[in-house]
Amino acid sequence: MVGTKETDEKTSNIINGINNHHLCKVDYQNNITVLDLTNRKISSLSEELIVLPNLTHLNISHNRLTEVPKTVMNLKNLAVLDISYNSIIFFDDPPSFCDTIEKLDISNNKLEGPPLWVWVEKPKELSKLNISNNKFICQSLVNGYFEELLQYNTLVYEIDIHNCNLNKHMKLLATCCNCRVISLGCKEYNCGALNQLEHLPCSGLDKCLDVEKLYLSNTQIYDINSDIDIFKYLKELDLSQNYIHSLPNEFSNLENLQICILSYNKLLYLPDNLNKLSKLERLYLNNNELCMLPDNLQELPCLKTLDLYSNYLCDGLEFLHSLEELDLAQNYFIEPDDEKYLMKKDKLRLNCIDRLDGQKLEAVRDESEYSHSEIDDEELYDAINNGCQVEQVSPCSRSSTPEDWDSDEYWIPLYLKPITPPRSPWLFFVKKKMEEGNFCPMDAHPISIAEKVKYEKMINPQPEYESDGQFDDYSGDES
Repeated sequence: MVGTKETDEKTSNIINGINNHHLCKVDYQNNITVLDLTNRKISSLSEELIVLPNLTHLNISHNRLTEVPKTVMNLKNLAVLDISYNSIIFFDDPPSFCDTIEKLDISNNKLEGPPLWVWVEKPKELSKLNISNNKFICQSLVNGYFEELLQYNTLVYEIDIHNCNLNKHMKLLATCCNCRVISLGCKEYNCGALNQLEHLPCSGLDKCLDVEKLYLSNTQIYDINSDIDIFKYLKELDLSQNYIHSLPNEFSNLENLQICILSYNKLLYLPDNLNKLSKLERLYLNNNELCMLPDNLQELPCLKTLDLYSNYLCDGLEFLHSLEELDLAQNYFIEPDDEKYLMKKDKLRLNCIDRLDGQKLEAVRDESEYSHSEIDDEELYDAINNGCQVEQVSPCSRSSTPEDWDSDEYWIPLYLKPITPPRSPWLFFVKKKMEEGNFCPMDAHPISIAEKVKYEKMINPQPEYESDGQFDDYSGDES
């Protein structure tokens, strides 16, 4: 839009005309390049709208449109179109601006299918496509239509498709194999429209080998597979707010990774070869369950930001001088209080809210919370190495006096309950390490398969039942 007072006044008149669903022909239409019609309760645009030949940027978001107006479809030089936050159901027909469009935002609508023309026509200039928050976008992918769509590949550079309930149609990502930036999740999510990946790489995404930025926050990821290193060009990875317990050693093969966000997961430990991430600059591990850190973490040459807020660490770090941003609060060691550290913490917390300072208080459960079937880590260790059952101690609530022996209630058989494993993050750690190579983290020595079998039998014993009539005395019967 031409930045003159006269043009601003004329544009204001155009917008007022749009509100009345009518735009009269004016002689200044050639000067208009940008038009903003947001939040004007527009439900339709009159066909009498004069096509603005030099209009390149159009924003008609936050209105009441149920379809893309024909007057918009006829624009020939449009480069940026924001039609988000409406009620549009389909956008399949190719528009006149197909060859000029660079950015298209059709998020937060009621799309029942992706904009087909983006896949079929392959607009060469379209670099950024946002179709996020369309939870019904897969509704039309039935009766062979989905298989037909998979035959096309988009040429877009960046696609945002979070909160679209892709679950059964995750293969759609295979058509975005040319993308460098892919957003499948975000920190603000819709519970009913999440893209549930469960593991990474997932089907479809494993075809996007050239991706450089991958945003997967809130995508229900539980496992990171060993073939994660197929994303060899990956520079930025956001896996926050998921259910990840561990990372495979192959994760350290992402040699181009610069920013790694693993906040709000269930991480218990990190790969021992993490120092291979030679280009890593920012590492966010806050709000996990880390009990230890690899010793070679200090060997990361480019690391400038490290967020360890709210974990289970018992030891601090000795390479604070090499970092520019650092947060060690809410762990099981005393937080440093020197001036340099405080400056680094304040710098990291510029965009963080509701964080506490100081040392985390170790949670202590009341005796009533402990079950008689629970065992601690030391008893578990002894049981593994000695191959013996851990005795199950329970208070005897029965009287043992001879007077009570005659009572019928005293002889009601009690059924033994199976021993349950201890509620400890180490249990998962033990099981994980055993699966990887018969390794026991308790004392760093290998455990044989036989001992593992004994361990499994110990924590999952078969219940013992007393048979009915076991104490019946038939000695007087004739047999």
